[in-house]
Amino acid sequence: MIVGVDQNSVLEAALNILFRGGWVLAPIFLLGWFGWFLMIERYGYYFMLRGRSISAFWKNLEKKGESFAFEKLNRRRYGYFLALAEDIRKHRDEGPVAVRNAMEATKHDIDVNLSKSLKTISTCAGLAPMMGLLGTVSGMVHTFETIQLFGFGNPVLLADGISEALLTTQAGLLVAFPLMLAYNYLTGCVEKVEQEAWSEALKFESYVFENSGCALPETSAGATPGEVK
Repeated sequence: MIVGVDQNSVLEAALNILFRGGWVLAPIFLLGWFGWFLMIERYGYYFMLRGRSISAFWKNLEKKGESFAFEKLNRRRYGYFLALAEDIRKHRDEGPVAVRNAMEATKHDIDVNLSKSLKTISTCAGLAPMMGLLGTVSGMVHTFETIQLFGFGNPVLLADGISEALLTTQAGLLVAFPLMLAYNYLTGCVEKVEQEAWSEALKFESYVFENSGCALPETSAGATPGEVK
């Protein structure tokens, strides 16, 4: 019974804040939920991209051979490095150029898949304070309309418009700040995974072709990972 009362109290408080904040508060609330839903999904995708330890892969490769090393990697099948390394294994008989083209294609596909939701999250974080500003303007308009009709004699009536303006501004900032911080942290982590996976994949590519006598495609010194000279 107590739990039911508490739940009802929380629901009533939430609805009370929603009504006091005016119509703008509802889209801000939905925008925040949508942004965080995408953020949590992207964090899950990031942890898949990390895959298993690459340093452990090299140890297994040296001690127990390529098959065992890839068997261990495949226990987390969606790692970034694993996808690139599988391209090397699959196209090694076709030569270094075919391998590098396959790696480039895989990198592009992963980057495109990842950037879709990240751009949407960034847009949500940017829209939230703008929606809050819209609510501020709406609340001030409401306040001035009240003043026009009733004057300054009743502060209770004025408080509704001012409360609407402040609540929407606060809600927009509360949605935007943590969302943008989480977004910036995630993009930094993803860039680190991308750079590490590409660097280690190039090392494995060299390992595969070092005794074959094939010349590897060169990567220019000023190029970002994935740009072939």
